[in-house]
Amino acid sequence: MKNVAKLSVVLVFALSALLTLLYDAEFSGRSVLAQTVNRPVATPTPAANTNAKPAATPGTANGKTIPKNFVLGKDSASEHGEVAFDHETHAFKNYSPDGKSVIGCVECHHTDQPKSALKPPLVTSERDVALTIDSWNASSKKVSECRACHFQDGNVPDGKTMPTAAVTVAGKATSKDLNNELAYHLNCNSCHDAAAKLRPELKGKKSGFAVGNDCFTCHKQN
Repeated sequence: MKNVAKLSVVLVFALSALLTLLYDAEFSGRSVLAQTVNRPVATPTPAANTNAKPAATPGTANGKTIPKNFVLGKDSASEHGEVAFDHETHAFKNYSPDGKSVIGCVECHHTDQPKSALKPPLVTSERDVALTIDSWNASSKKVSECRACHFQDGNVPDGKTMPTAAVTVAGKATSKDLNNELAYHLNCNSCHDAAAKLRPELKGKKSGFAVGNDCFTCHKQN
């Protein structure tokens, strides 16, 4: 009788363990299935700027070549050192704030457009037609570097003047020299901040993506 009782207890425990295992397996399967069904599927968006050529084949014309990469703030003396800039991805991929189109050249190269297209505070025009990949290929004119106008502090060439603009600091409008540092930060940060607002998933997930206060995500520390 004792052996029969022991055998009954063993069978009860074995049956309970088997039922628990089957329940866990079924629950786990449902959980994985639910995650798979609810996972969103990304849909590629075509570039809106039909003039842009693929990044794999950057343009060359009249002895000029579009740079793939270059360094911003190369001789910076502050703790915030140089910044590696991927020109190819910014120029040829869907890098608009909403991620749906290619950025127009004049968003950064703002002097390369007709005077009639300039909006305050922009005042300098160096082209009769807006800069695009097609107009660049057709022209022998070089694209000016940022420092041709936006100089470093204390390094303004003779006969030149530093551009100025009204900017808002702590909620108050004030006039500031648009030096090399400020011009870069206004242009880059405003675009990145807009992208982060429209696509918050970029923050912390896209390598190298930074917003206004993420200094050393972009800057190499001196």
